[in-house]
Amino acid sequence: MAGDLERARALLRRFVRWQTPFSTVSALIPLMLVVVFASDLLIGHPHIERRMVVVWLIVYLVLTVIPLVLGRRYPLWAGLVVVAGMEAWSSYFMLFSRHSHTEINALLELPLVALYVAWFYPTVIAWTFIVLSMARVWSTLIWHPEMGSGIGSPVIMIGYAVIIMLFCFEGARAVRRQLFAQANTDPLTGALNRRGLAEAGPRAVRRARRTEEPLAVAVVDFDNFKRVNDAGGHAAGDAALRESARGWSAMVGMRGSAGRGGGFVVRLGGDEFALVARTGAAELEERLHRAHEESSFSWSWGVVAVQTGEELDDAIARADGELYRGRGAGLSR
Repeated sequence: MAGDLERARALLRRFVRWQTPFSTVSALIPLMLVVVFASDLLIGHPHIERRMVVVWLIVYLVLTVIPLVLGRRYPLWAGLVVVAGMEAWSSYFMLFSRHSHTEINALLELPLVALYVAWFYPTVIAWTFIVLSMARVWSTLIWHPEMGSGIGSPVIMIGYAVIIMLFCFEGARAVRRQLFAQANTDPLTGALNRRGLAEAGPRAVRRARRTEEPLAVAVVDFDNFKRVNDAGGHAAGDAALRESARGWSAMVGMRGSAGRGGGFVVRLGGDEFALVARTGAAELEERLHRAHEESSFSWSWGVVAVQTGEELDDAIARADGELYRGRGAGLSR
């Protein structure tokens, strides 16, 4: 008995490790409708078509199981296909059911689908989906102006449903943006961290290759940073890092925590930073000279141009080598 229990626990742990947030939530979306259809069967209402309710119950049970079985292999496109199918059948219920209970159930799925699409899908896909969904719901009034079967104004019913859907959609996107910023930026300086570099770096390289524009990398390290801390304490060191990172970010045109559009600054660790600029190495070198002359702090740097076919991490490593070669040669900045 104890052996069977231990094996069951091991299987459960393997099952949990196999899942991802996407597969789990993708299963919860149809599970919500399973609960709705099961409630219809248990509670019942006038004119209920039990056979069709059972069919839909089975369909959504299958759609609940599939993401859990596939787990981490559940593809992003499959989730979009499922919610698009739910939207299609939602339209069918609102147009042809002629029953207020079913019509309201069809509207109740909108907020959950909005949360799902906003959280897991890119901005363009998410907004396209939500705009089409709103158009779909409002167009119901053209083909079925008596929607609601007299229990209330169909315009008010749909209006409330759309407002709640938009609230959930934008709320999920706002929380996602905040979490993304917290996960990808250094909380002290506002520069990207290593995780942010992993996100922004490949995007910057792809953009440079696509537009055939130069891309330069500088690695910057403070000189005698311990002296700053010893003289003014950690608060002075933190202020130096914040002020310098803010100036470098303005210099390379960093906008937002995603590092999109312009260049970006990365805190590699301690008092070492990497600057990625959409410019040539010579121009970035000149900008750093000017910034160093205007700065209250002393720092050294090494600059390289990102070569064709080179990844950003490799360019950063070369720039780091340039920095320490310059220091070893005793070059004055």
